[in-house]
Amino acid sequence: MSKRRYALIASHPTAPVAWAFRTPSGGSGTYYFGGFYHSHGTAFTPAGGTNVGTANSSYAAHAYVVLGASSTDMVIRVTGTSITDMGVRTTSDTEDIDTSGGSANGYYETSKKFIGLVVYSLQSGTGAIINAGFAKYYDSNNSAFAVVGFEVTWFGGANDTGANIELLHHSSADWTYDAGGDAAKAAPAEFNMQTVHNTEYQVKNNQPGAFKKANVLDHEINGHLGEGTIWRITTTSNGTFEQGNILMYCTLQ
Repeated sequence: MSKRRYALIASHPTAPVAWAFRTPSGGSGTYYFGGFYHSHGTAFTPAGGTNVGTANSSYAAHAYVVLGASSTDMVIRVTGTSITDMGVRTTSDTEDIDTSGGSANGYYETSKKFIGLVVYSLQSGTGAIINAGFAKYYDSNNSAFAVVGFEVTWFGGANDTGANIELLHHSSADWTYDAGGDAAKAAPAEFNMQTVHNTEYQVKNNQPGAFKKANVLDHEINGHLGEGTIWRITTTSNGTFEQGNILMYCTLQ
């Protein structure tokens, strides 16, 4: 590709990436769109082998580790069925996560993506307590990119005074170990509807709503180096969002 052609592509937003969403009528809580975090739910110290995930579940996501204590020389082996972005499936595949020298709250993930149940085992070194799970995020087809705008629209299915919509920048920074096993990402969201809208952020039953920002991120998201974006939607009422759509505009970097 010529430099001129690349410059033209890089200086203009791509066609919007779009996600439809709704939240369940039978529950409330935290939901992810355009990706997900799925935690094991229990902290553990890798040893002979700990099953993470559910057999035959189509995660196609990176297996992650969040340290609950400093690691001197711990190397964790993840074993399971991997799947590439080209659709190549490999059973009994492995990848080692070297956490040597890592501090508490340090985040690590496999470069490979796994489907179904995986096993975490201590490959070498001294075991330390960890959180584990799967991370899936939008990486612009494994490319460096920047978000330059977004618009979220919805129709309310219930009154919710605590609803929130956040755009997260997934990276290895700002994680917090959770003794309960959840390892929620602690970093502030790039954009938070409650912060931006201040008072008028509530979702009303049978009423439309929107959350929009233009010219938003001034830094690169390294989709080719394990970074990306995830949308986190929080509700405190059952069925808060009857239906909704997210449009996100990006430029290649």
